[in-house]
Order: sequence, then structure tokens, then C-alpha cells
Amino acid sequence: MAIKIYWTERTMKRNMNILKCFLLILTAIHPLISHAHSYCEFIQNLKDYQDSVKIQLSGDCHVLDTNTFAIQTYLSLFDKIEVEEGFKIGVYYFDNFLDGNPYLYAINKNGKFKGENNEITYEFLNQHESRAKNHIRPFDSEIGFLQYLFFTEMGEQFALKWHANYNEKYVICSQDQIDEIINEFRKYKEHVETEEEEKELPLFFADSTELSNIKQINPTIKVELEKDFCTITWIENRTHRGIYRCKYMIRRQFPFKIKMIDEDQLLQISIGFVY
Repeated sequence: MAIKIYWTERTMKRNMNILKCFLLILTAIHPLISHAHSYCEFIQNLKDYQDSVKIQLSGDCHVLDTNTFAIQTYLSLFDKIEVEEGFKIGVYYFDNFLDGNPYLYAINKNGKFKGENNEITYEFLNQHESRAKNHIRPFDSEIGFLQYLFFTEMGEQFALKWHANYNEKYVICSQDQIDEIINEFRKYKEHVETEEEEKELPLFFADSTELSNIKQINPTIKVELEKDFCTITWIENRTHRGIYRCKYMIRRQFPFKIKMIDEDQLLQISIGFVY
């Protein structure tokens, strides 16, 4: 009987040690899971807002529908970046008939911008000093640099018209988004009967084997703060070219220079139509 109790006590102690180890591991990874969720939540909220933006005809040109887009509302979603002192950010929708896309610009706080002459307006919008992304500052935190990178790389990815869609891209950060891509492709493939019809697919993946590979993609956004830099790794869907895993390095001091240090194509996408 004594031997039986001895083994029971030893087993209980062993189980308690295993439980403690498990709790320590759980405690260690919980912040990572929590951060990954908040990163994706931020990305999803931005994408939802961007996807909701519409354009409407005003005279001969398209403009942003103010019922679906307000610059202050949009900027408020980037709550961990700030605009350079003395500047304000505005938006101008540049419609060039065959394409159209928004430009986020920055001007003096007391200045006014009126887009009238297309050539002059286009020149202004593409000047380094006029681009909004060159007049923002990230909070020195993981989410701050993530918002800064998104603003710089994806901030104007909304209300794209016609040929501008060739440059469409967005961040994939959840399994649901991956499943959506797979389901979209399968939906079109189900209705294809001839090679000619296949050429007209909005998305054409090189082969069916690659489709199964998408399922294996880990969409988790990874943000790491180092002494002088912040590195961010995320998955980009460039809808007319492919899906890429991209790693960016951002300097933690002004001017917060961004550099892509790694780019891995996970899937090639070619299109079978012309806008």
C-alpha cells in the first residue's frame, strides 16, 4: 500500500511539473498570438473601409463618392501614426479616362489645393514633397510601424478604376482570406468547358497543384523590433501578378526609410483578359 501511495505522489508531482511547463509556454506565446490578431484586425478594418469606397461621375470625370469616403475618417484608422507638424493630408482622385486612382497628398496646414489642369495636377501629386507618405511619423511601437508600412505601401489601394487595377494589391493575414482566394478560383473553374473560356478567367493559376499549395501558406504577420530597425513580414496578393511573402525593414529613426529586404513568390498569377 505504501509503495502505491509513493508512486501516486511522484506521478502527481510529475504531472504538476508538466502543467507548469505548459502554462509557461502558453504565457510566452499568448502575447504573440494576441499581437498577431491585433495586426490582422487593423489590416482587415482598413481593407473593409477601402473596399467600401465608391466613385461617381462629376461632369466628365470620376471623383470619390463623399458618402463612402471621408479623409478624416480614413486617417483616424491609422491611430498610431501622426502627421508632420505644419502639414495636413488631403486626397485627390486623378481620373485619366483609361484609369483612375486616389492620391494622398500633403500641403501646408494653411494652404489650399485645387486640381484644375491635369498636367500640372499630376506633376504636383507625384512630387516627393507632395506625397502624404513622406509627411507621416510612426509611433515607436510594433503596431506603429505596421500602420506606417501599410500607409506607405497600401494607403492608396482603393477606388481603383479600370487599368489602375493592374497594380491592385492587398495584405493576406487570415486563413479566411486564403480560403476565399481558393474558393474564388474554384468557382470560376467549375464553369470552364473550353480553353478559350479558361483564357477569360479573371484569375488564372498556372496549374491545379499550385492551388493546393496556397492552403499551406502561413498568413500570420510577423513584426520584430530591433535596436535600429523594425522588420515586418507579411503576405501580399498582387492580384494580377502573384502572391508574395515580403519582408520589409524600417529604420526606427527619422526619416524612417523603408526597404524591402526579401521577396518570395509563393504563387504566380497571370490574367487571361485585358481591361
